[in-house]
Amino acid sequence: MARTSLYPGEIGKITATQLGPGRWEAGAVYRDHAGVRARCRKKGRTAAAARQALMDELRERLEAETSAGEVGPSTSVRLAIETYLERRLEDARNGVGRANPRSIKIYRSVATNWIVPILGELQVRHLTPGRLDGYFRRDVPPSRYPDVRKVLHGFLGWLVVQGALRTDPLANIQSYQRKDVQRRSKDREVTASDLTAVLEAIEAWMTAERPGPRPSTVYRDLVLFIAGTACRPGEALAVRHEDVDFAYPVEPGVTRPVVHITGTVVVDDATGKLTRQPHTKGSGAGDRTLVVPSFVASMLRERLMAAPPNENDAVFATRTGNWMSLNNINTRLRDRILKDTEVGTWFELRLLRSATGTVVANAAGAEAAAAQMGNTREIAESHYIHKSRLAPDHSAHIEAVWART
Repeated sequence: MARTSLYPGEIGKITATQLGPGRWEAGAVYRDHAGVRARCRKKGRTAAAARQALMDELRERLEAETSAGEVGPSTSVRLAIETYLERRLEDARNGVGRANPRSIKIYRSVATNWIVPILGELQVRHLTPGRLDGYFRRDVPPSRYPDVRKVLHGFLGWLVVQGALRTDPLANIQSYQRKDVQRRSKDREVTASDLTAVLEAIEAWMTAERPGPRPSTVYRDLVLFIAGTACRPGEALAVRHEDVDFAYPVEPGVTRPVVHITGTVVVDDATGKLTRQPHTKGSGAGDRTLVVPSFVASMLRERLMAAPPNENDAVFATRTGNWMSLNNINTRLRDRILKDTEVGTWFELRLLRSATGTVVANAAGAEAAAAQMGNTREIAESHYIHKSRLAPDHSAHIEAVWART
């Protein structure tokens, strides 16, 4: 019979031979990770001791080859996930892969708060399906489940590539996502009356008598811009003068005002300062050109004529011409501009994105809304589009069929 071929990293049949009283030798053929067949022998006082010594020796040999200076099955999860995140950060800074440094910062936060404290002291080989099943059942709250599973999925896949795990232990674990847990962006559906109330509150703040310089229109204009485009707030802050075109040819002989969404404002990891990332979220997959409604076009014309030029060419800039901070804008809206108003208890700029996405979806379908927001249809439907609870009115047809009964 032909000899069965071993896969790289696989161990053949283990045999134990008694050499004399209290002297046993265990041996086995194995194939290393380079594909080379080799034999290993170890002695012991009993057959079991010799077998155990042999397995310990083989494990050390194969793990040494597998780790290649990175990680192996005996590496602690704490060290392995730190190595993984460092490699991802290096790749992101070099433009490799889809993640960016800002995303890696979020992954590190998830790992620090939810993975390392519970799994960090285990060895990589201890990340079995059963252990992870219990981890998700007992230790991960429903609100954090999607983020934790996403980071673990990437980490475990990397461990498989490194050879520290043979298979992904998450592959056959069911999802524990709670059906009654909604994403933050769908907490409230903003209506036309809500938007009116927000604009009226901002207008009241702008026209109130106070000492000092004249209040900026940037907060009102940002609300109008995001409501008219369904873009992300960071994308709105990254719009430059050159991204606005009031006579863009949408078809032969027809021009419309448009804005090119091609970047977002982020914090630079190296300097800690705000900078314009030259692509949208997802390494530019969401870059798009949007036809804007007339109220947005009018607002942009006013801003471009009235605002002084700045070194960043930003449409929405600070008084000194720098990029604006979304955190500072939301804080100022909450603590000063909308303070003591009903809308101030719930309003954030991000809510306008899902509100306008829902408007587009109701009129033209989820695919059109996804294109407007720079998302896939699946993401748009699950995260942003609010579904109406009112079913279509078929009452007349039902009555016509059943009335005679």
